[in-house]
Amino acid sequence: MPLTVHGKHFHLDGKPHFLRTVTYGPFPPNPTHSPKIDFPRIRRAGFNSIRVYTLPDGELLDAAGKNDLLVIPSHAWANGCDFIREPDIFHEARASLLSWLTQYHDHPALGALLVGNEIPTDMARWMGPAKVRTLLDELILAAKKSAPALPVAYSNFPTTEYLEPLAADFTAFNLYLENPDDLADYLPRLHHLAGDRPVYLTEFGLDTQGNSEEQQAELLPSALRLSREAGLTGATLYAWSDAWQNNGETITDWSFGLIRRDGSEKPVLAELEKTHLPLPQPETPPRFSVIICTRNGAGRLKGCLDACLALDYPDFEIIVVNDGSTDDTEKLLESTEGIRAFHLDPCGLSAARNYGAKMSKGEILSFTDDDCRPDVHWLAWLAHAFTTSEHAAIGGPNLAPQPDSLALSLTTAAPGAPTHVMLDDTTAEHLPGCHLSVRRSAFDQIGGFDKQFHTAGDDVDFCWRLRDAGHTLGFCGASFVWHHRRATPWRYLKQQMGYGKAEALLFKKHPQRFSEGGIRWQGCVYQGGALGIQPGDFIYSGPTGEAPYQSLALNRQPVRNLPGEYDTPSGRFALRILAWLQSLIRPWARKSSGGPGRSLAMPRTPPPAETARHQLTLTGSDGLSRHHLYRHLLTHGWEACPDPDWDLQYQSTFLIAATEQSGTRINRTFVGLSGPATDLKNLALDAGFILTPS
Repeated sequence: MPLTVHGKHFHLDGKPHFLRTVTYGPFPPNPTHSPKIDFPRIRRAGFNSIRVYTLPDGELLDAAGKNDLLVIPSHAWANGCDFIREPDIFHEARASLLSWLTQYHDHPALGALLVGNEIPTDMARWMGPAKVRTLLDELILAAKKSAPALPVAYSNFPTTEYLEPLAADFTAFNLYLENPDDLADYLPRLHHLAGDRPVYLTEFGLDTQGNSEEQQAELLPSALRLSREAGLTGATLYAWSDAWQNNGETITDWSFGLIRRDGSEKPVLAELEKTHLPLPQPETPPRFSVIICTRNGAGRLKGCLDACLALDYPDFEIIVVNDGSTDDTEKLLESTEGIRAFHLDPCGLSAARNYGAKMSKGEILSFTDDDCRPDVHWLAWLAHAFTTSEHAAIGGPNLAPQPDSLALSLTTAAPGAPTHVMLDDTTAEHLPGCHLSVRRSAFDQIGGFDKQFHTAGDDVDFCWRLRDAGHTLGFCGASFVWHHRRATPWRYLKQQMGYGKAEALLFKKHPQRFSEGGIRWQGCVYQGGALGIQPGDFIYSGPTGEAPYQSLALNRQPVRNLPGEYDTPSGRFALRILAWLQSLIRPWARKSSGGPGRSLAMPRTPPPAETARHQLTLTGSDGLSRHHLYRHLLTHGWEACPDPDWDLQYQSTFLIAATEQSGTRINRTFVGLSGPATDLKNLALDAGFILTPS
């Protein structure tokens, strides 16, 4: 069975699988490097996969398979050039990728595919980030159509985190942080960039020319452990060997390898052989009480109970509170072993949850819904999160199963589903009740759930009161539950009406937390989609577009995409209609029940008007780039420009530039101007450039 995506993790042969990867090549001509020699050594070092930077041939794939190594290839194409204005670059990349997939898509050693790697920041900005992301999505969708079973993504990096493709199966990220504390702080952010999908660290390394081999031997095993503890689905060390070739040239001023150029081992290799990466588990696992409340849920409860009974955790109990059901719920509970069931007269969701907590014995209370199916390691990841933090409550993603109908695909992608709200990468403002775990001491301190909330809103009130009592809420991106969405648009709209009525109750109790348009969240609302830029979004790019960590100004993440087979013009039109109805019905229900009126979404920054640019193309050799041009211009009267759409200005003329990365010693620098600049050509010539006809 091939590598598959399962919620926030990879599975292999139906079981969770952590990819422990090392990059392999490209090498200069060197007879000491060959799969026959290297792959057994790579396996002995504990790796189960390799990342290669070209589309491999059958010989390499076969050799990897013989050594039980999965291959994660990157498609090497000119993504550092202007493939928007020169579309043949993109078309050739697409054609070569599909040709290779036709031959090798079902090879058993092929694990996943990366359609590109680190589009340079200045080129993404020059081409237009939204246009770039759209073409990355197009390339991913073409690959998935050719190889439906193969997980596909694009290898991103912090400076362009806004380019995260929406169509990818997982989030692939290159990251170089030499301080373990900085790495540990950044990794949780990747779960939020990824939305509903897994996170795979596709590059991490340390140069032993600028640092000692002893530092490398300490940092790289630590990075693997931190990646595992952060709930990533894999981590890649860069690189197998110091012998390295880039754009046809042998690189001698970097040494990232685990082995030296002569093939001898660095100290890090022995440390990696001793590094084991089991699922993080506290020495003394806390006891959990899983509490499920149901009313007339016989049709959906069995799947929830089966998943809970299959949880891989040493110490937990399952409590089911039957809140006055009139269907076959009681019969189902009586026939299910391994649970404790309690039958109540109808009392409402909050009262039922409080009763379940009262009858429980665990030190941590884990609430979920009868239409959820917790992942097998749901509690294991929560145990790690609770024992390594002081948070009073912790939650995680609730993911929609793959829909099997157009109706279900619409309700899965529509806005308004229960979700978390984050104040920062690790601290939440709100956790939905379908995935909410709380320490018993904190639960008792605030008196549990407020019984006036019968069907919804109880979790919002509960989280607000926890925070008002001085507690913090945490988030564990690796701990997830499958949460079935409403089966039809009508049931979805009925649910949204109920949410609106619950918000009216919340308004009466917490008026200070509302504005005229609804709940006034302090944090960012996450809606399942990956962090992909939309037209009009604002990027914090820094001076001349060179901030090392560039993010979007958003108070809401994108919503989920329609699944591939339903992502059609008619499907997208139906989704827009459903979202429009939701935007009317939920505020109407809130207002008619005594709450504030229509929700006012945060306005998007309108797309900047297409400024008529004068464009120049400059050619430079031996690494000559826009940085050389900028330095020269700054000594001749040009200044840094405060407008984020431009880099430099001279009087009323604004300038932006980008340098392509073509893989040769000669590269073009593209210059855009808001108006004529008579002396710019001469200044560029003085800086060593050659003016090229556009």
